Amino acid sequence: MKESPKFPPLYHQIVEVLKPSAAFLVGGAVRDLLLGKPIHDLDFALPKDTILYAKKVADQLNGDFYLLDKERQAARVLLKDEQKTRLVIDFTTFQGESIEEDLLTRDFTITSMAMDINKDHQIIDPCQGARDLKDGLIRSTSDQALQEDPLRGLRAVRMAAQLGFLILPDTKDLIRKSSNDLLEVSPERIRDELFRTMEGPNQAAALMALQVLGIYPVVFSGDFTLYQQGVIRVLESFWSLLQEEHNPDTASNWAFGLFVHRLGRYRKETQIHLNQEAVPGRSVYQLSFLSLLVQLPAKDNQELDLFLLRFSSIMGLLHLSNQETDRLEKSIRAVQAYRNLADNQLSLPPIEVYRYFREFAEAGVDGVFLALALLLAEEDKTSLQSSWPNQLDTARHLLEGWWEKRKQWVDPPGLLDGNDLQENLDLDPGPEIGILLEQLREAQVRDEIHNRDEALDYLKKVIQTKDSPE
Repeated sequence: MKESPKFPPLYHQIVEVLKPSAAFLVGGAVRDLLLGKPIHDLDFALPKDTILYAKKVADQLNGDFYLLDKERQAARVLLKDEQKTRLVIDFTTFQGESIEEDLLTRDFTITSMAMDINKDHQIIDPCQGARDLKDGLIRSTSDQALQEDPLRGLRAVRMAAQLGFLILPDTKDLIRKSSNDLLEVSPERIRDELFRTMEGPNQAAALMALQVLGIYPVVFSGDFTLYQQGVIRVLESFWSLLQEEHNPDTASNWAFGLFVHRLGRYRKETQIHLNQEAVPGRSVYQLSFLSLLVQLPAKDNQELDLFLLRFSSIMGLLHLSNQETDRLEKSIRAVQAYRNLADNQLSLPPIEVYRYFREFAEAGVDGVFLALALLLAEEDKTSLQSSWPNQLDTARHLLEGWWEKRKQWVDPPGLLDGNDLQENLDLDPGPEIGILLEQLREAQVRDEIHNRDEALDYLKKVIQTKDSPE
């Protein structure tokens, strides 16, 4: 097979380092190569010296090396190209005496193919994966494949959703039989596979398949409901609409068409926002779907607090980072705050935009879209006709403040600091200084203060008013 332009930019440099090792490109990269899809991650199988060559790749290409499993000689290297695009490269040692024996131990036929990097990209396919790839089928390589690693069931569902393939009935049965064995799989491995599923597309379909196959209740200690499916489908549509210029199918839908009309101006900003990573390799885009897995409408703050306790325990099962957990909890609280604003404000003044983002920061952007998705999934068509335009106006005001008028509405320039207040207003260090500075920022947002002198005069009057007898 000829070299494909679908390879990542760093591929040829990696291969030059690996040529003496007799390595093979394996797994999803070979599958995507045969499908003509861009290859984003690379997996190499080596007969020996796996850790040595992984370190060589990291050293020579300025990457980060991670030892995944010393006993099984598994390692990972993270690289970035000139465009700062991240490339994940996994290295494993043959399971068996040859690459053919190794492939027979793998999970599904369409990922049990290898390419010899030293022999004009010759494809090795002992499990007839190319045939199943052509037919759009996901087939287990053996009856033992799911018993050996029950996480493969989750992987099958991800591939089916992302490729539009069919999981064969016999393979479905094997997945069901092994689902309870997921309790013995490390939370980190489940988390990583779930995040790959949340890369999309068809996240809702994948999660529903996990429910049907008995995997979802094991992972999340609950069921994936039709309501949740509806909400996630809406969120899928939102992100799709904000990542493409025009889609006639969705534009013909009144609610989605109005969504694009009011918020489509923020396509570029939304894409940048979604690509942010709370931790390396896990994006805001992926997190946004997780926040809806157990999201329920909260009637008040007390009910919201109870919900968040349950949410934290479920997310804890996935061993998320503190940054991710904090981001998710803030985005959920932001949903409630957004609803209060949209329900009670005909016109959203800048001070409300400031207070919203002061509490939630970037998670407030997540909250805007999550709230809209929940509303669209909950409302019937009649009530939506009257509420949807106002909801989108609230969203537009908030996003305008965050992305267009940040310095005016969200983060006004600092005119004074604590030392200024101590020196010019004869104040002692303490919480009063923070309270006064916050009052000053709100006055700036209300366009009452524009420079340092006005700021000092304003705070003097605030102090005088506070100290004067009633």
